[in-house]
Amino acid sequence: EVEIPKTGFTLSGTVTSFGDANGDITIQLIEQGLTEPAYETVVKGNTVNYSFASVAAGTYTLKVSKANHVTREYTVVVGNTTVIQDVKIHLKGDIDGNGTVTTMDAMRANSHARGVTLLTDYALKCADVVGTDGTVTTMDAMRINAHAKGSNLLW
Repeated sequence: EVEIPKTGFTLSGTVTSFGDANGDITIQLIEQGLTEPAYETVVKGNTVNYSFASVAAGTYTLKVSKANHVTREYTVVVGNTTVIQDVKIHLKGDIDGNGTVTTMDAMRANSHARGVTLLTDYALKCADVVGTDGTVTTMDAMRINAHAKGSNLLW
């Protein structure tokens, strides 16, 4: 009996998201240096498993997106073993990632806009709800606050 060599390893994990449990979550695996995904899958659910089989060794960007959420990217290295990478994406305006947009999120955005407590990385992207221009201003804080109070929803 001839043993067929493996061409790659499995990358899998759990995706946590919020909002519509029936909404599509797109998960893409993009090889370093490239722009088009080498692998892609779509799953549904707020806590759901995903899996890519036979992933070639290399460094990848794992890109996770869903409507009304802020797209998140993770760097994943696939070598000679199975890789487990759990991922979580937040709703737009949900800076702390608790699944709801609250006045506390608005206060965090306002604190950043005033230069008191700066947000970084993914939290900064979650707070950037006006124009998504890479900056968080008092306009973003007011918009998050309006959503939290139900007067002007983000989605």
